[in-house]
Amino acid sequence: MANKYLRKVLIPTANTATDMYTVPDANTGIIKSLRVTNDSAARSSIYVSQFSAGSATEHFLTNGFVLPIGASFDLFNGVSCVLETGDKLSIKSSQADVTFYLSYLEVDRS
Repeated sequence: MANKYLRKVLIPTANTATDMYTVPDANTGIIKSLRVTNDSAARSSIYVSQFSAGSATEHFLTNGFVLPIGASFDLFNGVSCVLETGDKLSIKSSQADVTFYLSYLEVDRS
């Protein structure tokens, strides 16, 4: 069993839901931080959802949070989010120049 600390950076297309992270087989994903920064010239509505493995049911972690121009926030603010094998994290912003920076721990359960 190995622990891997990882990061992912993504700037999604405006108004397009994008899968940011899917937990690999035989792993648990522990989200430590999701920092969102608005570098666009307008306020941006932020959407972050979790989908359980094999399910189309969307569980909003934030639904339309308005992020001002030049502002940043950490969605998890020090509270970890645990995802199981096959679970995924999806992101969307209403503006194009919004950066999502994900920090997470992957625990190999094999």
